[in-house]
Amino acid sequence: MVFKFPEENWQVLLNPERESWQSVGEFFRVAEPEESEVWADIGCGPGYFTLPLAKKVRKVYAVDSSPFMLSKCLERAKEEGIENIETVECDEEHIPLEDRSVDVSLLANLFHELLRPEKFMGEVRRITRKRVIIIDWHPVPSPAGPQIEERIPKEEVLEFMESRGFRLLEDSSVFPYHYFLIFEL
Repeated sequence: MVFKFPEENWQVLLNPERESWQSVGEFFRVAEPEESEVWADIGCGPGYFTLPLAKKVRKVYAVDSSPFMLSKCLERAKEEGIENIETVECDEEHIPLEDRSVDVSLLANLFHELLRPEKFMGEVRRITRKRVIIIDWHPVPSPAGPQIEERIPKEEVLEFMESRGFRLLEDSSVFPYHYFLIFEL
């Protein structure tokens, strides 16, 4: 059984303490989003990365399988007056976006939840023009996150991605409990 984040605990994802171990500022420093880009925040939840990202890029597709999480993300965006976010409900078989419609796809704390990563990452490749960023949990004790045995080691993700033609651009250790991998297509 793969861990799926319980949507009734959505507020945990916005806990201010998260900034101490998964800083949005550090994310921006490594990811270097550009004002002209279109991003997809896949597995966006209530928008921890989505909202700050929307303030830096042309457009963000907030992509999630949970209509509840998408509604929380959009509700928060409206409260902040952010208008360049479009919500997209997906499943692991299909992300309903056009081919090569986004410059960068972000998968933060999502890879370990995928039941069919080969199918899902095929969809991510299809919609993405430039880069794919995967941020996920190291299998070490941490203040939040799934059980350690549910986490996928970085080496397995690297092997998985590279065997499917994704080329590693950067492997950052900016977060203490997460790997931060940037791939180009």
